[in-house]
Amino acid sequence: MFRNSVASFRKKRKMELYRPYSTGTIHAPVRVRSTGHYTVPKGWSDPPLVKPILELYWCVSGCGRFGSGASGWLLNENQVCFYFPGDRHEITAESASFDYWWLTIDGPNVPFLIDSFRLERPSRPVAPCPEELFLKLAREIRDLGRDGEYRAGATAYEILTRAMLPPSGEESGLILRFKQLVEERYDDPALSVRSLSAALGVHRSTLTRLVTRHCGMPPQEYLTGFRLQIAMQMLHESAVSVKEIAEATGFSDQNYFGKVFLKRLGKTPTQMRRL
Repeated sequence: MFRNSVASFRKKRKMELYRPYSTGTIHAPVRVRSTGHYTVPKGWSDPPLVKPILELYWCVSGCGRFGSGASGWLLNENQVCFYFPGDRHEITAESASFDYWWLTIDGPNVPFLIDSFRLERPSRPVAPCPEELFLKLAREIRDLGRDGEYRAGATAYEILTRAMLPPSGEESGLILRFKQLVEERYDDPALSVRSLSAALGVHRSTLTRLVTRHCGMPPQEYLTGFRLQIAMQMLHESAVSVKEIAEATGFSDQNYFGKVFLKRLGKTPTQMRRL
């Protein structure tokens, strides 16, 4: 009988659930193949095996070694790592107790998933493991219907997305304040990376590094993108002139606004308004 709490699911040293068919029942670009939770003692090792799947590992506590020699790495508490299709899976528990959850994904578009998320094998710091999501995924894998497989895919995608987010802390607080300032002052033409850095009390290079790491783009691009997002909304929801929209979104020059709009969106503001 399948139990519904994380606590009951974690009572056993090893718990795993697998999809009971080789290719799945849905025509999806990627599909969830399995998930599980291991709590293993020091010295335990998973038999080395080459696997044709993408596998995510999320450490709850303890430490494990992945791979061997100079090419290997350690997975510690609140870290994630990956094995890619074709990799030789080697795992050894390094601490008295190594506690981690895992999930596997297969399908024709796994290489695209790896590339689009910019996944890397070695461990990286993240927030504490979302164990309830892994448990939800296990329930969905247990549901053998198509709806269960679709839901499992959505849950795995959420887990993967969380695995790519940085851990919470002082840096994420600064990013939150940066976003709030952009939202509050985007209509000010004087708002720039320099003025944002001054308002946040950090060096411009520090802000650029942190925003790029957390948001995937430098702060100037984030600011421009936010302004364009508001401009698109105004184009579709009001009859305000393009010149007025440019001014309302922090572009002091209408021509520059038009050039940026065309470069980013492939259409002029007037063309976008007609869609």
